[in-house]
Amino acid sequence: MKRQRGAFHRETANRLCREYDVICPEDLMLKGMKSLWGRKVSDLGFGNFVQVLRTQARKHGTHLVFVDRFYPSTKTCSSCGDVNGAITLRDRRWECPQCGVTHDRDLNAAINLLRVGASTPGLGDVRPAMPAVAV
Repeated sequence: MKRQRGAFHRETANRLCREYDVICPEDLMLKGMKSLWGRKVSDLGFGNFVQVLRTQARKHGTHLVFVDRFYPSTKTCSSCGDVNGAITLRDRRWECPQCGVTHDRDLNAAINLLRVGASTPGLGDVRPAMPAVAV
């Protein structure tokens, strides 16, 4: 099982680094997650995956930018930037009270992490696509 997980980590990290110039994972507090969810967190091997990802990123010239764990990526609306403090871990979909856009929690967080991570090292600012305006 350990070898299979290691092979999966290497294969996945290699594929990600070949496909993307910038990868922006969250800097997760694994010890805190273990205290909440127990051994399940360790079984995923996220810490080992991050080590493999760092190695592959150096090898491929991929920028690996860790976003601060306290950045509210799931609570920030990727459309208007409003932070919705009422969201809990159970909320998988939510509607922004400011602009009314409905978000999938994980997709919204991924968009926000990319924006913050890509603009952090001076790689450029990643902005949402503007809707086409009929003329």
